[in-house]
Amino acid sequence: MRFLFFLMISAHGLPNSSKIRVARSFLRMQISDIEKPKTTIREMSSQMRDVRAQIEMNEEVKAYMDAMRGAALSDYDAAQTEMRLIQADENDSEKLPLVYDPLVLENYYAKRPLLTVQRLLQLSNALGGLLFSLTSDAISGKLKENEVIRVAELREAITSLGPFYIKLGQALSIRPDILSPKAMVELQRLCDKVPSYDSKIAFAMIEAELGKKIEDVYSEISPEPLAAASLGQVYKAKLKSTG
Repeated sequence: MRFLFFLMISAHGLPNSSKIRVARSFLRMQISDIEKPKTTIREMSSQMRDVRAQIEMNEEVKAYMDAMRGAALSDYDAAQTEMRLIQADENDSEKLPLVYDPLVLENYYAKRPLLTVQRLLQLSNALGGLLFSLTSDAISGKLKENEVIRVAELREAITSLGPFYIKLGQALSIRPDILSPKAMVELQRLCDKVPSYDSKIAFAMIEAELGKKIEDVYSEISPEPLAAASLGQVYKAKLKSTG
């Protein structure tokens, strides 16, 4: 009604016949809006399903959506890649620091240059072949064609290099501005399927943290981890106290 009042004021000074035509036009607009069918929730849902179906038909968009949803999580067996580790001398009077402190670690490795050289050799051995393959792809113009293959090789390489590099791979797995959707899916396997360490070590750490034996806390626990990532691994267990 406010709009009608504004309309009549705007028409002030016009002949009466013109005012009548303006009013009739406004009324027709109102009646048309009333008669126009409203979209129901069911129809909206149907439209959304149609949009999803169209997305699924577009292979590239589907791959992108799968990547953003983490489609590769828990969809294949755990990796069997062997870790490349540096073995510290057990007879060394100064033990490897277990708490992160840049200065302490720098001082520790400064006294042991052979360990640093050994690690550099591991890096070059793990990534050298991949860099050669990437260079070859760039020269032959096959970077896009071989992207997923190279990313799979990268995943294997960084898995073998340990937790720090696995974290880098996990960060890359959510970067659509750097990698294609298929490459992202390949790297997402680093989130829960990396080689696990010995369960004896894990159980010893649990007992040290809880101050109790495993059997005193859990009525049952899976002998092997269900999943393993960069810094931890998951076991299925049942508490004695709550069942």
